[in-house]
Formats: sequence, C-alpha cells, structure tokens
Amino acid sequence: MKTIITKKNNDILITLIGILIIWEGLSMVYLPIILPGPIKTLQSTQNVLMDINFLCHVFITLKRLFIGLFGAILLGSILGLLISDNKRISNLFTPIFHIIQATPPISWLALGMIWFGLDGEATVFIVLIASIPILIINIVEGFENIDPKLIEMGNIFNFSKKQILFKIILPSLKSYFKSGITIAVGLGWKLVIMGEVLSSSTGIGAQITNARLNIETGKVFAWTIIVILLGSLSQTLIDFIFEFRSKEIMVLKVNKT
Repeated sequence: MKTIITKKNNDILITLIGILIIWEGLSMVYLPIILPGPIKTLQSTQNVLMDINFLCHVFITLKRLFIGLFGAILLGSILGLLISDNKRISNLFTPIFHIIQATPPISWLALGMIWFGLDGEATVFIVLIASIPILIINIVEGFENIDPKLIEMGNIFNFSKKQILFKIILPSLKSYFKSGITIAVGLGWKLVIMGEVLSSSTGIGAQITNARLNIETGKVFAWTIIVILLGSLSQTLIDFIFEFRSKEIMVLKVNKT
C-alpha cells in the first residue's frame, strides 16, 4: 500500500514539474503582462498573502460559498428524499429541477443581479440554485440502488419507518451523498468566484477583477492559485469528515458488542 502511495506521489510530482517547465518556457516567449513566469507568480502570491485585507477577502467569499452550499445541501437532501419516496412528488418536482439544471449559471446570475442587487446576494443565489439539482440527482440515484432485500429484512423485523430511514436508507445513501457534496463544493467554488467577478465589489472574485483592470496578470494568477488551494483543502476536509464519521460509527458498534 505504501508503495502504491509513493508511486502516486511521485507521478503527481513529475506532473507538477512538467507543468512548471512548460510554464517557464512559455513565459520566456511572452511578456510578463501576458504570462508571468512561476517565480514572478510566486512573488505576486506572496504579496497577496501579505496584504492586510487578505483574510477579509477570503472570509467574505467563504461565507457566501458556505451559505449557498448549506442551503443547497439542506433543500437538495429533503427534496431528494421526498422525490425518491413519493411518486407524485417526483412527478411534480422532477421537471422543475431538470429545468434548473439545464439553465446556464450566467442566466441565474443575471437574474440574481436584477432580483438581489450587487451586494453579494446574487453570488449566494447562483451557488444555491445550481447546486440543488446535484444533491437531488445523487440522492435519487442512491435511493434507486438501495438493495430491496435490506428494506424487506427491515419489514420482516418490524422496523418502524424511522428505523428503516436511519438504519437502512441513510447509510445506503452515504456514498451518493458524499459524491453530491463533493461535486457541489467543486462547482460552488467556480460559481462563487464567477459571481463575484461579475457582480460584486468584495471577495476574491472582486480582487481578480481589480487585478484585471489594473493589468496585474501576476495577481490574477496568484488569486487563482489561492482559490485552487482552498478548493483542494475543502475537498480534503469533506473526505476527512466522512472518514472520521465512518470510524466513529465502527467504534460505537464495537463498543456495543
């Protein structure tokens, strides 16, 4: 197992080195205003990190992302379970979230700017509205793949609806729920930055806009790298939470036995 992990890390390192070499080579061809090299970008990143308002910009973006995703996860989970469990509700809501899913995020952003203004609410709105279908689709897919024998076994042992939900359905949906959250978080980062670039004067996206207007290409690269790192950190956090929860449940089961 350690050998596999080492090989994977080596492959990632080789890929990163290759990207840096190509990047440095291209930066020698183009002017820094078009494509700054890795060293200049690193210096710009250091300057951004040392900015006294850096944490404030990051906090604003994180707050918008969290509010949008929290609402999407809550509503998407509830609707997903209702749609999976009730055919009539499914018939009523399925066309709606298919329409939502097919609508371009930029259209939702334009509507959000009209409805909520330019103070950041439009950014929260597009994260919320674009992420809900992802959770619904994953939960419905998970519900359809629950082993019917498990439900049958629960009925044989006279499980209540609550017991079937918490002991059979929800544990079976765990991997699908995690997949939905992972996709939603990845999409959420892209949407929140896009929303801030186009509709807000605060947050990371607004700083990217300011850097573009001032033709500070290095800063654009720097903020982009920071967003990539924050996105990767959030995905790692999701994996940690789900793995920790699984280990906690296993420990409780062992203690009970």
